[in-house]
Amino acid sequence: MSVTVDILLSLILGFIGYVAVCYYFNGIRWNSGNTAALKLTKNKILYLTVALATAVVMIAMLTYYYKLALLTRIRLVSLVFIILPCAAVDFRLQKIPNEFILSALVIRCIIYTVELLVSPENTWLAFKSQIIGAIVIAGFFMVLLLAFKNSIGMGDIKLFAVMGLYQGLWGVINSVFFSLAASFVISIAFLITKKKGRKDSIAFAPSIFVGTVVAICLAGM
Repeated sequence: MSVTVDILLSLILGFIGYVAVCYYFNGIRWNSGNTAALKLTKNKILYLTVALATAVVMIAMLTYYYKLALLTRIRLVSLVFIILPCAAVDFRLQKIPNEFILSALVIRCIIYTVELLVSPENTWLAFKSQIIGAIVIAGFFMVLLLAFKNSIGMGDIKLFAVMGLYQGLWGVINSVFFSLAASFVISIAFLITKKKGRKDSIAFAPSIFVGTVVAICLAGM
């Protein structure tokens, strides 16, 4: 039964993310009822393939390998499917929409509410780590941005702060580490293939997505 919840959550969030990305690229409002923007293309099929593969890997690792509690799995799966549309938009436009960040906060508040109802004491203990994680990570990258202009975007900093609320201090530190490693590999690949030059900026959110998936699968947090 719990695996069914994971599957349904992945399908729902994956579809919502797909719609959000399609609508954002085409400047369409949510209540427009326009479905033309959802028509499949090569890039959209790639997005859905990545979403499906991610769901399979996440559910397998969190459910059968780590055997995490249902709410913990819901929290981590939700985070990954929040980062995915951010990565898609950032890759194309090099920006992370504030609407996506706000949606991530709303979803986290909903999960917090359920966690408080189920296990208030454990939730409050975890909340401390999550707040510290958000503040520490956001603070670190803010200092980095002030010290080195254009080293990271404000959208990335906001996303990292939200990740702290989902993962806690050590979880988000793991994600940051693997995100930086993924960014290094992607940057080298772009340079080798000459798709980017040394002075060209590279979207960071795709690396955050890859790094977070890897971190969660390796550490279960």
